[in-house]
Amino acid sequence: MTTNGYVKMWDNWSKKRYSIPVYDLWLDEYKDILNKNKDSEILDLGCGIGADTLYLIERGYNVLSCDFSKEALKSVEDNIPNSKTMYLNMLEKFPIDNDTYSLIIADLSLQYFNNQDTIHIMNEIKRILKTDGILLARVASVNDFNFGAGVGEEREKNFYFEGDYTKRFFDLEAVNRYFGIIGSVEAEETSMTRDEEEYSKPKILYKVKVKKKGNNKDEF
Repeated sequence: MTTNGYVKMWDNWSKKRYSIPVYDLWLDEYKDILNKNKDSEILDLGCGIGADTLYLIERGYNVLSCDFSKEALKSVEDNIPNSKTMYLNMLEKFPIDNDTYSLIIADLSLQYFNNQDTIHIMNEIKRILKTDGILLARVASVNDFNFGAGVGEEREKNFYFEGDYTKRFFDLEAVNRYFGIIGSVEAEETSMTRDEEEYSKPKILYKVKVKKKGNNKDEF
């Protein structure tokens, strides 16, 4: 799918979901990391309509919410008081200086890209993270059968075209391979539900913590 096709699809999705977002409490586990960044801006990368943005703002954190869907950003601006947004297309160079952020959140936003684009995105995240900075992310697992794992045209290993968009399902090897571009990886397969119709069934995913450590190879 072209970039314009993705934008149109996510714009339509955001219009349908336009409301105060519903979040789960996955970030509770990382309170120590969040507290260390209480006085710093946190980047919500691929924020969608802002579930994690709302979680953080309600708890007093300073957040910059980024997405390439302008409809999603409008929803964040209209429904979350004190939010700040910025347009960001992950397929391009991020409009952010090197070594800017100590903490980046990327929740279910890094799983839609082919191998080449995923490598590019990981390198961009690494570039804008400070040394010892942390990425907290979640991505769909190969066991996420309630949400399309193994369904559609397989274009790369565990990367499927589902009719409207492409989506990657990660095994532990892929988690370590891609996120290892940034730094040292801790990952756990877990499940998630939210009090909303879309996630009424358990979603199986990998919860990932990455700490940037010096220079890593950008290819594998």
